Amino acid sequence: MTCLKNSRRGAEILTDYCAGVLDSIRAAELETHLQECAVCRHEVEAQRDVWEAMDAWTPVQASPGFDARLYARIAAEDRQPWWRRLVVKPWLPVTAAAAALALALFLIPGSTGRIQNAPSTTVASDKIDLQQVQQALDDMDMLTPVGPIARAL
Repeated sequence: MTCLKNSRRGAEILTDYCAGVLDSIRAAELETHLQECAVCRHEVEAQRDVWEAMDAWTPVQASPGFDARLYARIAAEDRQPWWRRLVVKPWLPVTAAAAALALALFLIPGSTGRIQNAPSTTVASDKIDLQQVQQALDDMDMLTPVGPIARAL
């Protein structure tokens, strides 16, 4: 038998062996190999430790009434007016990001918000950090919801 590390199906064979579902011929071949290969023996021991830990684990019970509260909350969301689900909730993070961007632009050190010594038709592009604007736009894209609400838009 080839070493589990060198076999394409090594992980599958290891899992089947530890679960006790590997056919008897392959299991015998693996046991013979395990007597010679310390690396595979260590892998089998580690896998068995994981299985034992999973068998000993007891899941935490949900609090009484959890399901009822969850379904009530979902129903309350569904009862909200369509305009609130479509307009208000998705735009709250975007509005907050835009307000933060505007505040940051006004608080840049050395910037007074006025263009000094410049004709009225030119823009002071040296006062705007384009990288910061791009980052803010990327942040706003990241805050855009990606769920059934966004698909409805």
